[in-house]
Amino acid sequence: MKIVKKTYDRHYHENFAYRESENSQRNQKRMALLLEQRQSGDLLEIGCGTGGFLRLAEKHFAVEGMDISKYAVQVLQPQFGERVRVGNVEQHPLPSGRYDVVVVYNILEHLRQPHKVVDRIFASLKPGGLMIGSVPNNQKLVGQLITRIGNYVDRTHVSTFTPQVWERIFKHSGFREVNLFGEVTLGRNRCAYLRGPRWPYLSFNLMFTCTRSINHPDVG
Repeated sequence: MKIVKKTYDRHYHENFAYRESENSQRNQKRMALLLEQRQSGDLLEIGCGTGGFLRLAEKHFAVEGMDISKYAVQVLQPQFGERVRVGNVEQHPLPSGRYDVVVVYNILEHLRQPHKVVDRIFASLKPGGLMIGSVPNNQKLVGQLITRIGNYVDRTHVSTFTPQVWERIFKHSGFREVNLFGEVTLGRNRCAYLRGPRWPYLSFNLMFTCTRSINHPDVG
């Protein structure tokens, strides 16, 4: 198998380091994290891939999925039909005030203008809605090293910022409740979450949950 990934083909989703599994420990932890804050509602996963997390989410939410990969969407359509679609979120409009949850796990680093997409996500959420996801933790020795390796292996990464920059992007879009913490991956589809003051020094990924205030107006 190829090591370096440049396009969103089958190799991107099934390679030596990663093959998504619905019931993986990592997906189960992501689901538990979401259910701590929301238990039902309308959910959109941007970058749903071959649907490991989306299948878990369907047990609790009315789900939709979007992915830039035609291969990934073809895998999902027999089960999800028109609820999943091919789309580049930097070009594809999102409906206003439609979702209770928007999921973006390791997606924003692939976007050339992630701040504009976060604006769109904010506007697509209902009042009190939640954006949940992750990006590389490009900070401190461990995070910077893992990010550099990740950027070499995955050439579709174009926006790997520090946590401080991501926090500014989220708050500028209108999110006021922004929670940041760390993730360490442990082989294929396993992870541990890190919180407390030391997480920026040890984490591979930056995890975030961002809530839209009930009374906050749309951002232009």
